[in-house]
Amino acid sequence: MDSKAGKQKKRSVDSDDVSSERRPKRAAACTNFKEKSFRISEKSATVEAKKEQIVAEEIVAIQLTSSLESNDDQPRPNRRLTDFVLLDSNGVLQPVEMLELGDIFIEGVVLPLGDDKKEENGVRFQSFGRVENWNISGYEDGSPVIWISTALADYDCRKPAKSYKKIYDFFFEKACACVEVFKNLSTNPDTSLDELLAGVARSMIGSKFFSSGAAIQEFVISQGEFIYNQLAGLDETANNHETSFVENPVLVSLRDYESSKLHKDLCNVTLGIDESKAVTSDQLMDGAEYEDVKFAKLIQEEEFRISMEQSRNKRSSTTSSSKKFYIKINEDEIAHDYPLPSYYKNTKEETDELLLFEVGYEVDARDLPYRTLHNWALYNSDSRFISLELLPMKQCDEIDVTVFGSGVVAEDDGSGFCLDDSESSTQSNDPDGMSIFLSQIKEWVIEFGAEMVFVTLRTDMAWYRLGKPSKKYAPWFATVMKTVRVAISIFNMLMMESRIAKLSYGDVIKRLCGLEENDKAYISSDILDVERYVVVHGQIILQLFEEYPDKDIKRCPFVAGLASRMQDRHHTKWIIKKKKFLQKGMNLNPRRGMAPVVSRKKAMQATTTRLVNRIWGEFYSIYSPEDSLEAIDEDVEEEELEDVEEEDEDEEDDTEEKVLEAVEVQKSHIPKKSKASSEDMKIEWDGLILGKTSTGEPLYGRALVGGNVVGVGSVVILEVDDPDETPAIYFVEFMFESSDHCKMLHGKFLQRGSETVLGNAANERELFLTNECITVQLKDIKGTVILEIRSRPWGHQYRKENIVVDKLDRARAEERKAKDLPTEYYCKSLYSPERGGFFSLPRSDMGLGSGFCNSCKIRKDEEERSKTKLNESKKGFLSNEIEYSAEDFVYVIPNYINEDGLNTGKRRPSFKYSQNVGLQAFVVCQLLDIIVLTEPKKGSKASFEVNLRRFYRPEDISAEKAYASDIQELYHSEDTYVLPPEAIKGKCEVRKKTDMPLRREYPVLDHIFFCELFYDSSNGYLKQLPSNMKMKFSTIKDDKLLREKKGKGVESKTDSVMIVKPDEVPKEMRLATLDIFAGCGGLAYGLEKAGVSDTKWAIEYEEPAGQAFKQNHPDATVFVDNCNVILRAIMEKCGDVDDCVSTVEAAELAAKLDENQKSTLPLPGQVDFINGGPPCQGFSGMNRFCDRSWSKVQCEMILAFLSFADYFQPKYFLLENVKKIVSFNNGQTFQLTIASLLEMGYQVRFGLLEAGAFGISQPRKRAFIWAASPNEVLPEWPEPMHVFNNPGFKIPLSRGLHYAAVQNTKFGAPFRSITVRDTIGDLPPVENGESEINKNYEDVPVSWFQKEMRGNMIVLTDHICKKMNELNLLRCKKVPKRPGAYWRDLPDENVKLSNGLVEKLIPIAMSNKAKEPNRYKGLYGRLDWQGNFPTSITDPQPMGFVGVCFHPDQDRIITIRECARSQGFPDSYEFSGKKKDKHRQIGNAVPPPLAFALGRKLKEALHLKY
Repeated sequence: MDSKAGKQKKRSVDSDDVSSERRPKRAAACTNFKEKSFRISEKSATVEAKKEQIVAEEIVAIQLTSSLESNDDQPRPNRRLTDFVLLDSNGVLQPVEMLELGDIFIEGVVLPLGDDKKEENGVRFQSFGRVENWNISGYEDGSPVIWISTALADYDCRKPAKSYKKIYDFFFEKACACVEVFKNLSTNPDTSLDELLAGVARSMIGSKFFSSGAAIQEFVISQGEFIYNQLAGLDETANNHETSFVENPVLVSLRDYESSKLHKDLCNVTLGIDESKAVTSDQLMDGAEYEDVKFAKLIQEEEFRISMEQSRNKRSSTTSSSKKFYIKINEDEIAHDYPLPSYYKNTKEETDELLLFEVGYEVDARDLPYRTLHNWALYNSDSRFISLELLPMKQCDEIDVTVFGSGVVAEDDGSGFCLDDSESSTQSNDPDGMSIFLSQIKEWVIEFGAEMVFVTLRTDMAWYRLGKPSKKYAPWFATVMKTVRVAISIFNMLMMESRIAKLSYGDVIKRLCGLEENDKAYISSDILDVERYVVVHGQIILQLFEEYPDKDIKRCPFVAGLASRMQDRHHTKWIIKKKKFLQKGMNLNPRRGMAPVVSRKKAMQATTTRLVNRIWGEFYSIYSPEDSLEAIDEDVEEEELEDVEEEDEDEEDDTEEKVLEAVEVQKSHIPKKSKASSEDMKIEWDGLILGKTSTGEPLYGRALVGGNVVGVGSVVILEVDDPDETPAIYFVEFMFESSDHCKMLHGKFLQRGSETVLGNAANERELFLTNECITVQLKDIKGTVILEIRSRPWGHQYRKENIVVDKLDRARAEERKAKDLPTEYYCKSLYSPERGGFFSLPRSDMGLGSGFCNSCKIRKDEEERSKTKLNESKKGFLSNEIEYSAEDFVYVIPNYINEDGLNTGKRRPSFKYSQNVGLQAFVVCQLLDIIVLTEPKKGSKASFEVNLRRFYRPEDISAEKAYASDIQELYHSEDTYVLPPEAIKGKCEVRKKTDMPLRREYPVLDHIFFCELFYDSSNGYLKQLPSNMKMKFSTIKDDKLLREKKGKGVESKTDSVMIVKPDEVPKEMRLATLDIFAGCGGLAYGLEKAGVSDTKWAIEYEEPAGQAFKQNHPDATVFVDNCNVILRAIMEKCGDVDDCVSTVEAAELAAKLDENQKSTLPLPGQVDFINGGPPCQGFSGMNRFCDRSWSKVQCEMILAFLSFADYFQPKYFLLENVKKIVSFNNGQTFQLTIASLLEMGYQVRFGLLEAGAFGISQPRKRAFIWAASPNEVLPEWPEPMHVFNNPGFKIPLSRGLHYAAVQNTKFGAPFRSITVRDTIGDLPPVENGESEINKNYEDVPVSWFQKEMRGNMIVLTDHICKKMNELNLLRCKKVPKRPGAYWRDLPDENVKLSNGLVEKLIPIAMSNKAKEPNRYKGLYGRLDWQGNFPTSITDPQPMGFVGVCFHPDQDRIITIRECARSQGFPDSYEFSGKKKDKHRQIGNAVPPPLAFALGRKLKEALHLKY
């Protein structure tokens, strides 16, 4: 509906109603009336007619269908409706939404709700109602269900009558759009409008209602307000999703974009309303004007629906042959444009493509994985080179041409071909990958955008994006590229016409004849030669036109003329087939006779321990791969064959939140309510009184309950009120007799693993202790449970012993299960959703029977912490366990202090990477005194207020002052504020500058500031503190610092603070660390700098990254090899081959390691800490095919990574990955990872962190999993120290809970965000393509960040950048040097290149998108000095994954050193290899400041223990 959700009639939902049927989610309109028996009057007698009855009254239809199903317990009648129509009182068919403007009635067949197949049970009725309400449900299921409600019942609309189908289908597609938008925003609420539209288009592409993906996007935009209103209504009634839709910026943009787009048309339509249908003045009331607009919109929607239908019919009639058939290209006709025959020869061995993929599955072409193919060539079964043109550009049946290929396969890197240089591509000259030969190629496609062309071909195994061809095959590909240029030249001709329809097919041919010979689209000056070329190569041209976004160009006369001439010329056609096909297991490529080469780049099956292999293998044997392919409707006569563009994962796009996210984690729900027992059981105490509770009630140790012995430490079952929930299991802490002589127990809830974050990955026998407790009567006990409080000796030396014990335990469990004996459970961890993890059991506090419950104490302490109260002297107060008193320095939430005239709070219009502009750090104040109130003020519960003196920050004065000042500097003032205590967010210290710590750490993690200047806010004057002003500074509490102040060696000074080298923790006291998937060493560097880690070994697969690690960690032993091979070699060396699951290939390569390598391998007992970030192609959306298959999962390196932890059993383990690992594969990878670590015996904690909040100038969201051995302390999450406009990330748990590791800092943090100017403002200017490795700095560092990054470096290294081609350089120069400028700011003009060619300055694919605000947003973008960098990627380029890559002031792409600084790498850090290698090392690294913050918390955890 177009009205707001609140305008609908709502009915409350009975929370106890549980039904297997889907219900309306928004209004839940069908669950609040009990179904009643009805008395059928004689007047309402039915008439039998074949299989259905006809009745005149709705009440009768309800009663008749009620008797056919057992739903008497339903609170309100729910029926199925088929063969229905909606009509007004005049019998005119009306759309569903018309009920808001008039009475609508129903005709159709009513059936029982739950019986889809028994149509004979239906009862037909005629014209009853009125319809009171309609609703859309099915959001969670992903398929919309339309409900309409009368006063008596709710109807699930299944199938409309034929006469009503077109009207209803339009409304159903609107509902589908709502559901798809819901799914996209629920998965990624921070997406952009562009990405949202693309995602919805991909989901709805199979609908017959739309002709193309562009049509779907246009439809979604037109329904923006409708979609917004439906999803906004979900916020009021739905509790199953976390996303807030009302203020979601993308949803609001969709609504507003549609409103502005249609405003003018609505006005015109409103003026054209038929007077007979218009609201008269007599009827005018509040909202009447709105109803006029509403009616006008409904009329416009009807016109839009009719126009879409006409468009589909027209398209069907004019292009039906093209839908069903593909015109075959004649090889003889195109031979003139190709070289003489030549053959493919390659002396190198190549691997069969089929070895890389699993065959035998029926798949959809759209679900195949994407790869890049470099140095490629195509040939036939005789190895003769063959043109791509002979292959169809759509999937066809019975192809009579066979084309194979060879090349170097690599990950999909976005390679393409530059339009301004036919001989170039974005691929490097030395592709890195594995040489393979392909199975038969089935189809190919061309896409173009801006100045790039992307050619992709498909086999039955995968899609391959083509990089640069081999030198020998290049002439065969040149003709294809030339034809693409011809097509683009035609596009340019058409775009220059004021009326495209004026330019006929003949006119285009003539203009092509007139091209200059140096034009790369030039064919000939002979019109016959030109026409021959265009027609024989017409399939390429037509496919490009079909994909072109401008409708007028797609349907221009030239296209119709070309298609007609192609059909006249060619007579052989291929039938276009459906998208599903069976992957075959034989490769007929003539290269198959060659033995496949063993390549280091091949995806090797992970080497694992048997424990890891068992956990993951058993899971995938139970939860087998699901068929994700939807069945194709057999009744579909014509199938739309649209190329679906895969959506890029834009990890740095986060929209602005509207409200403060003030929670760290959602608290767990209250304990399950037990169901009181009605059974009469004999219950008596067994034993003497052991003591008394704190309230004087007697304690007992044992009781007899219905013949069962229940004692302290026993585990009992309690039945719960909800019959759909499993019985609750509780651990008995103590038992007592209440004052009213009831026999009671107090117990802690034991949660099944499947009800935790583990889900289906949990062991069905493992229970987890929680801090939820309950007190119940003994008579409520339904039984007892066998539970072992499990404890295993920890350490690698006990590993074999534990393996034997666990094997016997599993065998015993299987035996009991086979004999149908009760399950024996075990418990070894405490699960705390509030803390986001699994912890060692508090064994010393369990089952004491003393009347003390630690969980109760925790709960009471939390309640006390939540209170804010004055102390007895009324001169201080306690809040969140922090004591505040006069003269303390405190943080204040900036929203409580708004000063006019200051830069603080002023936010200029921003773009994606300037969203931090205007965000404020906490205001530092000094608490002067407490003001006691006689009564609380409105909006506050506190009985007092606080009087505060404000300290200003440099950024409060100006951006220039902030840039040149220390981030810890403050300015004293005489400004005071009286605020409620809830404005205070913690304490800090303000010292004299000379009392600052002598050692300086980056990032800054201490809440310490210094002050030596006074700021007069009345005139903006800054001066030295007056001598008569006696300021009370914080006292130094660090005894060591005091000793240092008495004369210990200050080595150097800067103009901000004194600095000495940080205290070095002796390496023998640090954790001996093994870094796996080490990259260039960002994680290792940060952890070592924190003084907790000593990286002794590292494993890295890529040679340049491994070399960089060696250069920066010279004392570490670095293995540049496959971690699967290294683990196999280690287990062989230790004699544990029987516990190793690996491939023959891994074993052979392990055996080939030289003796020196083997002698330096780390061994169990030597490693204290393992860390790393295992790569997985699936996490980035690259491998979309069969990603749930066990054979694919076995190749995921996360299994090998976990196996290192299992085999070495270090004290600590840290896994880092992209945030998508939490949701990838429906969360199964994340769950299995945690389950594996728990099975090993570890404590586990999980969370998501934003690196930008830890002192770098870029958004970078990462997932982390900590594991600690049972005897160690799990590290806490580090506190974010910088404001950053990125929403906090919550991990979904079970039972509707979510966990956030840290608080979002958008609304305040100790320090401001780091800007682009802070990061790179001191670096010297360089030109496009700069390649000089070493150069001078030229200027001194200005910002504190620059000083930290530069350190003692004299020579600047790696300040080099990629070289743009001439056209891109011209575009870069034309992009304005102002914040947020990008391609839309380019002038609409042509430029002449040095080769004489004239090109459009605005890229071709973007020139027609000026009216779509989010299309290609950010491409060719310039950084904002006051903003932040985009997420660092492996290949910055203006049309790449992240298009914002131009320097704020200079005409070039950002340099390698600038990217490194944006990640927090100091200038002393070295990178290795070519430019692309260095960018890759930086883009894949963990930011060192984030690693440092994690290391500090690990260090604190170690100190807590020792």
